[in-house]
Amino acid sequence: MILIFLIFASLVTFVYYKVQQSRGISSTEKRFYSSKGSIAIGIFFISFGINSYINLQTSISAYITLLFVIFGLVNVYFGYKHVRLLSPHIKEENTQS
Repeated sequence: MILIFLIFASLVTFVYYKVQQSRGISSTEKRFYSSKGSIAIGIFFISFGINSYINLQTSISAYITLLFVIFGLVNVYFGYKHVRLLSPHIKEENTQS
């Protein structure tokens, strides 16, 4: 049940950040929201993969789950890395406005 909530919450968060990305004024702000969306979609892939394995429990679903989890972890890692990189620039732009 928690995984299903996490799946829906991460999809809603992903859509929210994509809308914010399209409304962004500067390119830094757009990249910042894109990175946050990448984290949200990574969490979606991880939770979806784990949930599918829990429900199916076959060897094929184990391989697919492994791919989903690896792909999700890569998205979360690089998204978090970009968010940390862009955070000072976003704060600087907000103080100048």
